Amino acid sequence: MRYIIFLLIFLTGCRGKEAIVLDKAAHVNLDAEIISLDGRYGSELKIKSKGREFSIDVSDIRPWKIDFCNVDGGEMELALGVYKKTPFDKKFDRRCFLYNIDFKNKKIRPKLRISRLYNPIKDFNLCDLDGDGYDEIISIEKNLDGNYLFGVYDWTNFAVERNHGSEVLKDEPKFLDKEKKVEIDGSERELYLEGDEIKWK
Repeated sequence: MRYIIFLLIFLTGCRGKEAIVLDKAAHVNLDAEIISLDGRYGSELKIKSKGREFSIDVSDIRPWKIDFCNVDGGEMELALGVYKKTPFDKKFDRRCFLYNIDFKNKKIRPKLRISRLYNPIKDFNLCDLDGDGYDEIISIEKNLDGNYLFGVYDWTNFAVERNHGSEVLKDEPKFLDKEKKVEIDGSERELYLEGDEIKWK
């Protein structure tokens, strides 16, 4: 009798968790979705392209954001915002990992798993901000003083390098799309580069 009661409670609890699409991205013939059961982090990654489709378990890396990008002019990358530890940083934190998609073996192959950027990140986008034809990582970062700023990172020799920064902001900005549009102090702005500084208009 106890076993039956336990089983009913367990099954009821499982049914209470409805899968939702936490984030999604599309590029030409590619589509990807992060599926979540808790509304915070993903447990499944779905990838589709030209009739090919596969899903993989990503609960170990806790993804919260997804995008397609091309940082070096080669194969298209899949960018995932993850929440995890790394070998060089033993605490859980938000990070940006880059992968290549292996449709033949139905998996994603790591291209770059960044332990951390210059400051801890709150969010990021990937787009071509400097017009060189390659995507950069644009991050919203929180510094040691508890203030916010933007950073721009370029791919270089199998790593990323921070080449641009912004003035410090008291309130946290947020991205309005997966490109350059942001909200700063309640106003919609667009990011651009001037010299080595990130600005907005």
